[in-house]
Amino acid sequence: MFILNSQKYASKDNYAEVLGMPSSGKTTLVGNMKKNNPGLIDVNAELPESKFGRQAIKLFYMLQVFMRSPKAFIRDTKIILSSGQKNAKDLYSVLSNWHLNVRLYSLNNDADYPYIWDQGLFQAVWSIYFCGTKEFDAIRLFENKLLPGKVYFADASNEELINRSRNRNRRMRLNYLNHDELEKGRYALEKTIQVVEKIGYIKKQDTT
Repeated sequence: MFILNSQKYASKDNYAEVLGMPSSGKTTLVGNMKKNNPGLIDVNAELPESKFGRQAIKLFYMLQVFMRSPKAFIRDTKIILSSGQKNAKDLYSVLSNWHLNVRLYSLNNDADYPYIWDQGLFQAVWSIYFCGTKEFDAIRLFENKLLPGKVYFADASNEELINRSRNRNRRMRLNYLNHDELEKGRYALEKTIQVVEKIGYIKKQDTT
């Protein structure tokens, strides 16, 4: 678990994210945390389940982010464009995921309840690294953003990730049977953790 220790970034102690590779146990971790804390709100689980519904809400929230802060929207979009996404599909995916989470952070502002994301801002950065072909200024994406007070880390061995991926019903972006993709996923995770630490998160022993 990482806890933010920085005066530079605004954060909320009742916000938390889970970071990890696909099939590393993020959703399971969130489920266990909800069992221990029934009041915990799983932000991603409240999004529409249908593909059409999710795409519609992404486009709607992207428009809202642009209307609220066009300069920040354009800046973030330029940074993501500089990552050299392999194709238009990947570019749309990482752009929409980033702007979606930026908007969700501003919407879920009830201090009386704890919120958790298993596909939050830092997982969005992982996706940008994984699908990108160039280095980009990930730190600048977090300028003037509201951040989670905690980031939990989910991980598993490569062998376990391969086994879990075989049992998943839906297709994943990362093909664990492809060694190059697996290594790219690990590289993206390492880069994302570096971003987490550069922002000012300190690794702590999770006692929950």
